[in-house]
Amino acid sequence: MLSFVLNKYKNSKGLLNYFFLTYLDKIISFALPLSILFIIKDKELYSFVEVSFSYATLAMIIVELGVSNYLFFGYKKADDKELFLKSSLVNFKFLLFIYLMLSIPFFLSLKLVSPDLLILYALVAIRTFFTLYLNFFSNIFRLRDNPSGIYLTSIIVNILSFLLLMLANYMSLPNKIIYFFLPSCLLIIGVSIRFLVLEFVLFKVNDFSRFLKESLLFSWPIILNVLAMSYINNYAKIYAYGHLTQDQMVQISYIMRLGIIIQLTHSSFASYFSKSIFMDESQKLNFKIFKQYNFVLISAAILVLGIILVTNLLFGSQIQIPLTLSTFLFLVYILLWCYIGYLEIYFGMKNANRKVLYYSIASSVLYTALIKLGAEISIFQLSLFMVISAILNLVLVIRGLHKLQVINLTPTKNRI
Repeated sequence: MLSFVLNKYKNSKGLLNYFFLTYLDKIISFALPLSILFIIKDKELYSFVEVSFSYATLAMIIVELGVSNYLFFGYKKADDKELFLKSSLVNFKFLLFIYLMLSIPFFLSLKLVSPDLLILYALVAIRTFFTLYLNFFSNIFRLRDNPSGIYLTSIIVNILSFLLLMLANYMSLPNKIIYFFLPSCLLIIGVSIRFLVLEFVLFKVNDFSRFLKESLLFSWPIILNVLAMSYINNYAKIYAYGHLTQDQMVQISYIMRLGIIIQLTHSSFASYFSKSIFMDESQKLNFKIFKQYNFVLISAAILVLGIILVTNLLFGSQIQIPLTLSTFLFLVYILLWCYIGYLEIYFGMKNANRKVLYYSIASSVLYTALIKLGAEISIFQLSLFMVISAILNLVLVIRGLHKLQVINLTPTKNRI
């Protein structure tokens, strides 16, 4: 029995280590906003941070210009794969540097117009650039068969963010949330300065233009698709911040933040196997991988429910998540979102990302129409509309994969 377990661990060592480091990194990142709620005990500041995160998520999808999504496809068709990665790194760092330079005039103008708006913009911009950096370099490490390599940077930055936030709170410093984002800001500035000093000589305008053109041609359906998906996912917090009570806002934000555990399980698993899926010659749904995906995803959902119960029991005086239908619907939506995201990998493998865009637009239109039907939307209606739109998207995705012959929906007749 022991030899069997050791053999299974040996065969799955890479995956298990990757999952461990992924969860270690994401738990720290996941807990950062929650430290505002449970340690600083500031619900208003917690809600502000969650809203800035939501805006940053939407902004990152746009400013990324598809470069991270294109990496796998460009790597697959490149003759010199290492040269492709090196060139992509130089082009990405130049893009990041340009974004940083463009942000400076906005900071200066907003400082004169509205200090409060300046803080919001600064938080959104820093979070956007930091997420952009992590997403791109995560794919670089995956393509170099070292998917855990990105975590040294992200774990250090996240720990420093926590420590500085606690220090600012202990010293009662004004605008303490700025210290929360300071390590991310310093990382982006440091990467940009290093590029300018050491790597700018490697930059070629023609290579950069070609890289952006190919990225956009490949990824524009993915960009609009993810934007549509993220709109549904993040609009709940944005809507709640402006229309629902503070307790309801905290409830939605906390559930969606716990749901990140499910989403991280999805993204970790999908990222680890993305190269295998893209390189699979059969170009069919790999049921062996999909069964493992089902197991880890459902396990993550059960874990989230357990955390909600523990939170209600131990921290009920600070936050109480009602075990109502709306709570379960939010979690169901997250599960549906994950399944949609996993199946969409196969559209990228088939270079049929445009189909994914159409499906997301259809679900987003339905979601928006349902919201517009009523003047005031309750928390239950918000969760129900999210699930309905996700079901439509999932059905369209499965039908699309059937047409691409990735999934066979035709029942097999029994032979006599």
